[in-house]
Amino acid sequence: MYKLQAQNHKTEAELNEVARLFFFDTDEQIDISHASHIEDGKLNVKITVNERKFECEYMFDEEYLSEKQISKLNKLSMYKALSGFTGRSLPWGSLTGVRPTKLAYELLHENGDIKAAVAQLRDVFMVSDEKVKLTEEILNAQRGYYGFDEHAVNLYVHIPFCVSKCSYCSFITDILTPKYPYVKDYVGALIKEIRSTVDFLTEKGCRIASVYVGGGTPTALDSDSLARVLQAAYCGKVEYTCEAGRPDTITEEKLEVMARYGVNRVCINPQSLCDETLNRIGRRHSADDFYAAFNHARGFGFDINTDLIAGLEGESCDTFCRTVESIVSLKPENVTVHTLSRKNGSLLIQSGKKCDIDYYAEVGRMVENSHRMLSAAGYLPYYTYRQKRMVGNLENTGYCLPNKQCFNNITTMEECLSVAACGAGAIGKRLRGNPLKIEREANLRNVRLYLEQFEDRLAKKLIFLA
Repeated sequence: MYKLQAQNHKTEAELNEVARLFFFDTDEQIDISHASHIEDGKLNVKITVNERKFECEYMFDEEYLSEKQISKLNKLSMYKALSGFTGRSLPWGSLTGVRPTKLAYELLHENGDIKAAVAQLRDVFMVSDEKVKLTEEILNAQRGYYGFDEHAVNLYVHIPFCVSKCSYCSFITDILTPKYPYVKDYVGALIKEIRSTVDFLTEKGCRIASVYVGGGTPTALDSDSLARVLQAAYCGKVEYTCEAGRPDTITEEKLEVMARYGVNRVCINPQSLCDETLNRIGRRHSADDFYAAFNHARGFGFDINTDLIAGLEGESCDTFCRTVESIVSLKPENVTVHTLSRKNGSLLIQSGKKCDIDYYAEVGRMVENSHRMLSAAGYLPYYTYRQKRMVGNLENTGYCLPNKQCFNNITTMEECLSVAACGAGAIGKRLRGNPLKIEREANLRNVRLYLEQFEDRLAKKLIFLA
């Protein structure tokens, strides 16, 4: 455990983001204090860690430092102190945000050159050479896809149902059982919300740039319910993705429904192709079930996204790399390599199991080897993002075959297009102003409350989109 004291609550909260990266699972008592002051054009930061003192000094030419600049320098100082105290460096340096590429785009706007922009990640924020190179590759792969258009909106449709709970999952989803009471009413309300939203946006002169039906597991719905939702969400010949993340929910009939209503990209996510791992994490399917579902989807001509997780309980680097090798042999259009995130609310974190340095190093090798293997097979990294409590301060990275970037993944992760979100727990985003400001609007997560307050919430949502 660690205890941190800073000059005020806001600074303490910001510095805790860095401290957690170093002392997430430690049982050792660590006492940290922070103080800073500005004098004669210098920001002086003093940090004490268990009586070891660290001091950083920064010169500045501006008349004053903004709160944002001071925050970045405080975090950088904390990173330097804790790195010196522990002898460890982290792959993303002092960066704690979920979208490192967003910072890279800010630096690109200032510099006008990708190489100069990403070099600042290394020189200013102490990001590793490996992650600097990854960021440069991603910015290059996003050319032609990244950009703000005030008249374009992504449509997101949420299905908050699953057939079982995986050990690592913290999403608020309802487990579908034969006695679950709300499916019919939920599908009816969701269809009304989709149609009202799309009609409203069309009247405003907006166009739907892409459609993404996610969850949960949309294919947990029966074929008829799935068909009704997909038909309502169809918005013409745009990228139209449907998550079918659980291979045990995919049938020939559901794939036919997707094809009939315009879906052109399907997510089939094994997470691992080791049956022992799948059983351990609560997946109710085998590796063979994944292969069967993948081959059926191929028969319909969909682009296919697959998700893998590095760091699942009991897996070695060799086990994980065998999964990557098998996926590469299938040549899905997209492969996303997630680093395990030990999230609050998951069965994994509730188990109380700790991680050690050897485990962090093993997961780091998994991520590094997957990048090497996918790159050698012709895949390009094209988006990345991070999550809280992520093992080893690593990242999730999406890879694609050339010209097979998922438009929705890029524009949603980079937050450069507005998102109209439908369904319980879905979060919409509205981009306004110059510079762009992001406003968010969330639907109620609880399905019963979503249904009870549907009309009032729908009216408020349309006001938000106006």
